[in-house]
Amino acid sequence: MTTTHHSRRSFLKSTTTAAVAAPFILPSHVWAAETPPNDRITLGFIGMGKQNRGLMNGFLRRNQTQTVAVCEVDANRRNHAKKSVEDSYSERNQTGYKGCAAYNDFREMIARD
Repeated sequence: MTTTHHSRRSFLKSTTTAAVAAPFILPSHVWAAETPPNDRITLGFIGMGKQNRGLMNGFLRRNQTQTVAVCEVDANRRNHAKKSVEDSYSERNQTGYKGCAAYNDFREMIARD
């Protein structure tokens, strides 16, 4: 079995080339966005009681954040929070947004890729 040895210099050359090419690969709508995707913070909320609902609603109004997940053991609260997120983004973007994940166990949400 032959092992290939890569030097630090060859690694830096290859990553620099990829970094220079990246702006030409990304679609134009990414560059034209009011808040570029890399500048947006994604959020997940654990426990959808009164305090966290208020926090989530405040973040839903900000373009710099995107709520991607909610977690709650009570199915009614969990479903209501998910619907609130999806309705908020659907209204803002005039689309049928369905991108908020809902979890029963916070460990599943934390382990999400």
